[in-house]
Amino acid sequence: MYKIIYFLVLPFTYIYAVEPTLAILYNVNSNETQKFNIGNYNFYCSPYGVTSLETLYKRSKSDSLCKKSIDRFYVKNPDLKYFSDGILHLTQRYHIDFKEGKCVVYANGELSLSELLLKNGLAILNPKFDDEEFSYRFKNSELEAKFSKKGLWGTTIHKDCISEMLAKEL
Repeated sequence: MYKIIYFLVLPFTYIYAVEPTLAILYNVNSNETQKFNIGNYNFYCSPYGVTSLETLYKRSKSDSLCKKSIDRFYVKNPDLKYFSDGILHLTQRYHIDFKEGKCVVYANGELSLSELLLKNGLAILNPKFDDEEFSYRFKNSELEAKFSKKGLWGTTIHKDCISEMLAKEL
């Protein structure tokens, strides 16, 4: 009887099993960009669903209030400029999901790099973000940073940059 179940049920369990995509971290350029390798293929990843402080900085005009706020923030918190470099380890394999040209890098167990950036106030949730799988987790991470005034939420960056970013999108 057990042999019959083994031959009938076991093959079907392998049909639905999906191996995770594992990539080796090659370089951490910033909180916004990391370089990975799968076999002979090198690629860059940006965190999915979020806009990092680096992106806000790049999008701002050269002498804007946003850039000045971010510069002041990093002068006071130089370690946060290299936050991703502190939590990601070179030559380590990371589980990655690709979504909309971005990456969900599982940096700490089930926590993604996007969530960690949001929890530390180093990124904001994209205004038009709508992903059933991640929406709740990302919004909670951002709210946690807002209430504890971590990162950009403890400064005027959110006022200086987010209003500028929203004005560009309209």
